[in-house]
Amino acid sequence: MNLFHHYILWQEELNDHHYILWQEELIDHPFLFILLATVFSLDSIACGESLHRVGKGVSYRIYTAPLPGNVLVYGQSEGTKQLAEALAKAGHGVRLVGSEEELELELEKGGYDVVIAAYSEREAVESNTTGAAVSKTTFLPVALNSEEEKLAKQSYNRVMMAEKDGIKHYLKAIHKTLKSKA
Repeated sequence: MNLFHHYILWQEELNDHHYILWQEELIDHPFLFILLATVFSLDSIACGESLHRVGKGVSYRIYTAPLPGNVLVYGQSEGTKQLAEALAKAGHGVRLVGSEEELELELEKGGYDVVIAAYSEREAVESNTTGAAVSKTTFLPVALNSEEEKLAKQSYNRVMMAEKDGIKHYLKAIHKTLKSKA
């Protein structure tokens, strides 16, 4: 063996000896061992804790339509405009019309899955959805009060309440309607 090999063996023995001494010191000083264990475990808890809390208490106000459809919204109020904008942001193809003539023209074109309008406008919607091109269009009435809601539920599967239902309820009703057609 040459000098270089002796030097390497001596370094290995020295490293082993220091490692053993370090372990013995940890055993002899349990406080040091507990302190190190605590510091390292707190770091891991803190990391996991911060990841665990992601999203808690945060209200996500962006909804997405899992099954986008073509929706015709009929009305002139500010709430109707806001509904149309929210449905469009969620991913639906939305067209907002404000007059009965526009409603008639859009329904004649066809291609709408759902028509959303006030229950009081049902005659205007139904008179324009009797043709073959629009027979697959579903009317989703919006009741303005509980009396209208009761009347609408006698004729329609899904009825929305103007003051009670938020965008997620509209999205859910549209989604169920589209799933039933598929």
